[in-house]
Amino acid sequence: MSNFRTRLPKWTAISLGDSNHYRRQDGGGRRGNISSSIELSPLDPEFARGEPNPSSSAWKPVWYTGWHTGVLACATSVVVVLLINVGLTIHAATNPKYKMEGGIGTLYSGNCDLSRAIGLWLHLGINALSTVLLSGSNYTQQCLAAPTRSEIDTAHARIRWMDIGVPSVRNLFRIKAERTLLWIAIGITSIPLHLLYNSAVYTSLVVNYPRIVIVTKNHFEPGAYTNTSSPVFSFPEPDIPSTTTGEKDSDYQLFYSMLEGRNTGTGRYEDLTPSQCAKRYSTDFLSTNRNLFLITSHASNATHNDTFLDSIDFWLNDISPSRWMCGHNPEGESQSGDQCNPNELASNVTKGLPWQMDRTAGLIEISGCKSERTAEKCKVQFSLRIMIAVVCCNLVTACSIIIAVVRSREPTLVTLGDAIDSFLRIPDQTTMGICYANRRFIEKEWAWRMRTGPREWNQKEVQRWWSSVSKTRWITSTCFCSITIIAAGVLLRLGIRHDAYLFKTDIISMWSRGLGKVNSVSLLTIGFRKITQSILLVNFPQTILSFLYLTYNSLFTCMLAGHEWSLFSHHHRTLRVTSPRPGQRSTYWLQIPYTYAIPLMTTSSLLHWLASQSIFFVRVEFPNQFGEDFSIVMCSVGYSCIAIIFVLAMGVLAFLAALGMGYKKLSADITTVGCCSAAISAACHAWGADSEDIVGRKVRWGDVGMVSNLGARHLTFSSKEDVSKPVFGEAYAGAVRVECGCL
Repeated sequence: MSNFRTRLPKWTAISLGDSNHYRRQDGGGRRGNISSSIELSPLDPEFARGEPNPSSSAWKPVWYTGWHTGVLACATSVVVVLLINVGLTIHAATNPKYKMEGGIGTLYSGNCDLSRAIGLWLHLGINALSTVLLSGSNYTQQCLAAPTRSEIDTAHARIRWMDIGVPSVRNLFRIKAERTLLWIAIGITSIPLHLLYNSAVYTSLVVNYPRIVIVTKNHFEPGAYTNTSSPVFSFPEPDIPSTTTGEKDSDYQLFYSMLEGRNTGTGRYEDLTPSQCAKRYSTDFLSTNRNLFLITSHASNATHNDTFLDSIDFWLNDISPSRWMCGHNPEGESQSGDQCNPNELASNVTKGLPWQMDRTAGLIEISGCKSERTAEKCKVQFSLRIMIAVVCCNLVTACSIIIAVVRSREPTLVTLGDAIDSFLRIPDQTTMGICYANRRFIEKEWAWRMRTGPREWNQKEVQRWWSSVSKTRWITSTCFCSITIIAAGVLLRLGIRHDAYLFKTDIISMWSRGLGKVNSVSLLTIGFRKITQSILLVNFPQTILSFLYLTYNSLFTCMLAGHEWSLFSHHHRTLRVTSPRPGQRSTYWLQIPYTYAIPLMTTSSLLHWLASQSIFFVRVEFPNQFGEDFSIVMCSVGYSCIAIIFVLAMGVLAFLAALGMGYKKLSADITTVGCCSAAISAACHAWGADSEDIVGRKVRWGDVGMVSNLGARHLTFSSKEDVSKPVFGEAYAGAVRVECGCL
């Protein structure tokens, strides 16, 4: 092979032919006899240099065509996302109404339903921007990893092959270091984006911590018995800051006036029926009501000398803080000894059943309530530190893509059409003689330098799309899909078992609890010392889904490349190349048409959003009973069973869709090259006079006739009409390497 390359400047082989002669590059007419069937002619100077000729009208500048246009569009979209992130971050950080404290800003404070809706739509927008970044990065990485013809020739000379037309890690070890570094930079900065982006904005709940008091029915009537002398009246006085006049806070004064039986709080305290009261307080987190007076059917008499009967401790760290409603002890046992279910109790009271509680005063029945109304203070917050990290990663990605556009000017073989065009113009001497080669042959025989010769065409069974994908890609894609399905299934099972303690677990009940909605039951009982730990745990599934998108994108790319390759055996087609010459067509997509790419991107964005609603960061602030002192803050991880069901369903559908696509039949009988450069090269040794006028015409791959002096037929691309499908049992052979002393 080395001897052949040293003589290449004087004698250049480009195609197969019937005559035994060389053609001098200097136009000389001397011929040399040789015992092989090769016709030689001058190299195209544009391809000999591996660069386009600017003076050629048939060649468009690289900047305006091919993958550079696509990468330029990706760079534009990534820069737009960067500007959006930077603009929103600066606006939120500098606007005083967002109350930036400790790196946390508040975008909205008020109604809890509205804050959840804002958070939901913001996460939907974040995942749309994240999908733009992911798809743009993947497109650019595929272009950066695409090999040049010189890199392929170097690899083939070492009996190695490269990927063409698909995202490839294999190629990184054989392409220029600059493109490899850009590829790595884009890949590394993508990981923090998916780990952090969804947690940049989150909903924070402000949950009321009520004091619950049980009083007699005449507690608020004029002339009721005094309460202050009772030993049961033992509320500790909280540390409430005094006003400028030395008086305690008005909320504090209001509560104690109500406790003393003075009905002065009619403006803040509302009367509720037992059913209204049970329904209002059976919620997990109180946001619209606070301190509560339970009015019993008892009256002050000799047995109950005071109108104050008892108080109930409210346990914030209980699995369900509302379990006080039906039991005597904080563990929440009901009168029958069964575990308490506040939702079931509220439902029974609504139906007209009595609300009874077994307390220290005996068995009492609740006949009414007085509840303190409060304004909701749920918040939509954002983390400035996380947004700064996201912006930095976004900036590195944008710079890397822009550098790729500016610096990578050398033509690369990005599509199958690029490779076919290059190998037809400049035949690859290392793959001559194996026109029947498929990817498996290249891996098992060619790569091990085994002898080759004419072989029978024995491909009889129907070829399907999945045969174009290597086992490694199938295994990788299946692993990530299985991880998603198994993880979602395990989380769903654990979530249903956990929720069944207090909730119904049918679909309607789970739907009513909502997507991404926080409740005291659907929280992971994991203590986190830092907010970062919760954020990393919450967003780890996002990283898995990003890899799932990349592997599925690669899977569909290979199958669609195999489909496009098979069409060349079905009928004559125009080559789809990135830098077209006359008679060729340009392309605005790499290997996945928009009819497949857009649904893949949409599905990925939707799956990321559902994952963000399935397991999410939770921050809950607990003020005291009088709305002061936010010293109790809980950071945890919440989950939503209905959202997990959607993720599980979409994971199963994605897997079935891939299998369904893979089961489709290829259009015609052809070698299954996958994306193997050596197998593609072996199929591109044109024969006879067709080698000089094939470029710029529609071509078809198939049986082109008998190879002289070999006793076998030849398979290759041809622009002629007499190309036929390979015949089962027929022997086929390609060109034979030149073996003579002068080469």
